[in-house]
Amino acid sequence: MKRLWFLLAAGVLLAACSNEIPEDERLPHRGRTILAYLVANNNLDADLKQNVVWMYESMAEMTDSCCLLVYYRPRVSDALVESPAILEFVSDGRGNINERPAAVSPDFDTVFREAVVRKTYEETADYNATDPAVMLQVFGDMQMASPAESYGLIFGSHATGWMPADATVTGRAFGSDGGYSINMPELRDVLAQSFGGASTLDFILFDACMMGAVEVAYELRDVADYCIASVMETPEDGFPYHAMFRYLCEPEVEFQSICNAFTTYYQNLWGTCAVLDCRRMEALADAVAAELQSHPEASVSLEALQQYGRRVSSAADYTNFSFDVEDFVRALNGGEVPEAFRQVLDAAVVAKSCVEGKRSSLPEVDRDRFCGTGMYLPGAELQSASWEEYYRMSVSWYDAVWRNAGGTDIRE
Repeated sequence: MKRLWFLLAAGVLLAACSNEIPEDERLPHRGRTILAYLVANNNLDADLKQNVVWMYESMAEMTDSCCLLVYYRPRVSDALVESPAILEFVSDGRGNINERPAAVSPDFDTVFREAVVRKTYEETADYNATDPAVMLQVFGDMQMASPAESYGLIFGSHATGWMPADATVTGRAFGSDGGYSINMPELRDVLAQSFGGASTLDFILFDACMMGAVEVAYELRDVADYCIASVMETPEDGFPYHAMFRYLCEPEVEFQSICNAFTTYYQNLWGTCAVLDCRRMEALADAVAAELQSHPEASVSLEALQQYGRRVSSAADYTNFSFDVEDFVRALNGGEVPEAFRQVLDAAVVAKSCVEGKRSSLPEVDRDRFCGTGMYLPGAELQSASWEEYYRMSVSWYDAVWRNAGGTDIRE
């Protein structure tokens, strides 16, 4: 009997450590599976590991079941996570994760050893977690590992919103794998191919800087229902999952609770958090374009607007990157926001919260002028002329708003 139990245990262990996802037919998980795509081959590896620990701890305290799959792309020099891998955590709502009592006060080493490793990936010299082909493979493997009625997706890494990526840290778009990133149009295409079938994306949470701009949410309008993000830099600790992860697993996501938890955690630093309804972004684009068409001769002082861009250094100057959408429309209308526009904006921004005042080298945030999201104003003189050109040539929001309104720049 002891030998039989040993053989059974060994079989389970081998299955857990296999680099291939079993091909057996699995019934779809009832409810929402949470997927996390964490790119840690950069200076955020310790923070992203802590994020996984927080998710694990939150799952241990939940009173309902939850399934979490984490794709973790480690630093090349990581001694524990030797190759990119999909890690599975399934809680039962009774304090057990992966059919074992959850570890108490765990560190990442413990959490990693508690995970079921669903698949590992060979790390070749040119392996890049922001390569569209790699992302398509991973998302396909995740859905094969855990078929579900719907998904919530977390992206964790560096980012700079809609701005184009390259092989440096100057413009990251999303992700930083050895300096390489993926631009928003390409990321949109990956997500459309990965989740465009029967399974749906209930939300995308960007645990990364500057992804809460309308340009990002507009790209996702046919991909996901909601976008959760910050229009400013996200502090390096990332989202406080130990305080808000459970809200992501609720049948009806408590978006305002997520935003409140974010800014409460960072109340002594800085922070903005908002939830944009991607399905309402076309209506918002039409409303902004209509405002531009109604004020063709308007000239707006950039210095008078609530903005969210930060001058990090001479090599990474994001000044004028994003201006508050509502504050811009207010300026167009001599200090008043038209009620019709406000209704469209309120439908698009379903939750928001901010840490008010001046923090670090970031712009001062006025709660009364924080609508939750921002947008670039063409001609506002970004650091790089190539960013401006990219905005006009590749960002869908520009076509929907500025080109639709006649292509006029608004600046003083």
